[in-house]
Amino acid sequence: MKLRKWILWIGLILLIGMLGGRWIWGSRDTLAVEVDTVRRHTIIPFITESAVIRPVVEVPISPDVSGEVVRIYVKEGDTVRAGQVLFTIRPDNYQTALMQMQAALEEAKAQYAAAQAALAQQRASFLQDSLAFVRAQKLYEKQAIAEADWDAARIRYQVAQAQLRSAESNVQAAYYRIRSTEANLRRAQIDYQRTSVYASMDGVVTRLLVRTGQRVVGVGQMAGTESVRIADLSRFLVEVQITESDVVRLHVGDSASVEVQAYPGVYFVGRVQEIGYSSGKAATQDASALGGEQVSTYLVRIAIDTARYDRKKYPLRPEMSAVVRIFYTRRDAVVAVPLQAVAVRGQKEVVYEVEGGSVVRERPVKTGVADDQQIEVTEGLQEGRVIVVGPYDVLQEKLRDSVRIKPLPKKE
Repeated sequence: MKLRKWILWIGLILLIGMLGGRWIWGSRDTLAVEVDTVRRHTIIPFITESAVIRPVVEVPISPDVSGEVVRIYVKEGDTVRAGQVLFTIRPDNYQTALMQMQAALEEAKAQYAAAQAALAQQRASFLQDSLAFVRAQKLYEKQAIAEADWDAARIRYQVAQAQLRSAESNVQAAYYRIRSTEANLRRAQIDYQRTSVYASMDGVVTRLLVRTGQRVVGVGQMAGTESVRIADLSRFLVEVQITESDVVRLHVGDSASVEVQAYPGVYFVGRVQEIGYSSGKAATQDASALGGEQVSTYLVRIAIDTARYDRKKYPLRPEMSAVVRIFYTRRDAVVAVPLQAVAVRGQKEVVYEVEGGSVVRERPVKTGVADDQQIEVTEGLQEGRVIVVGPYDVLQEKLRDSVRIKPLPKKE
């Protein structure tokens, strides 16, 4: 009797051990995962790039004449009006040149007057020689004078005629000398006036690049020295370099969101205004894309909607850094899953569908566009299926086909 009890107790202990071991080892093979039901979503894919804030209108100003800056009337941040004096270049040399041209003009006028007087005198002399020539001709025809006298009268007439033409040419030359000197005088007057450099538009001085005593080069000599930059700070745009693989997706009018580094969490609304057609600088791709080669980038300008933000609370300044998102399309009511739900196994993308509530099946899928949360599934998965959506490390590294799981609700 006692032996039978001992046998029963030993069997019970072995049975409990077997069941406990099976539970322990079974729990080790079971992965706790988050699951969710496949639904339809609206996906608005976008391109994210670093960008720079610039005014819509920004004008660099260079002097028209060269010289030493003797006085500056503005500083960075000043509001200026069109026609306002910004700085002055030493006018001494230009004032001297102006006085020389004024004196040259008076001299040219005097020469013109002298040429006119000489012409009048020559006309009188020509008239006298003409009358003498006519009289001599009549007398010669009547053989009343010798041939030598007739030749002398004819030669005097021809000389007087040539001298008259010369005097007329001298008057004409003196007249054009006046015109030339007047043009030089106007140029000297303009150069003298240009020693004061004026604002060409209303705006704010965003850069002051000269100092008192500095010598500047006028635009008549190469590019000139950029001295002041004036911008209209009521309108801004964003300039961003987009790679060739992304720029083909963009269109003028695409919406954009701009987050300025100075105001984190504040998003400015914008729209694509211009897409460059010529390549700008080159950007180096990762080795996984094009083997580390350089690819072309294209300048894209995005106009910021200034009516939608408080300019006093969030003032923008040129050259501020920003991150821009350009939304280039919209897909409504498409089958989509969370980004992390798609794993890569070899050369294919897969999701893990829950079967029977405790086992996963690996389903190859084809994906489409994505936003920052969801990715479109174009083939391989149907709406209403339950799939594994996390945790990320388990899904990407541990989960395989036919693995047993313990489903957990998706974390919000």
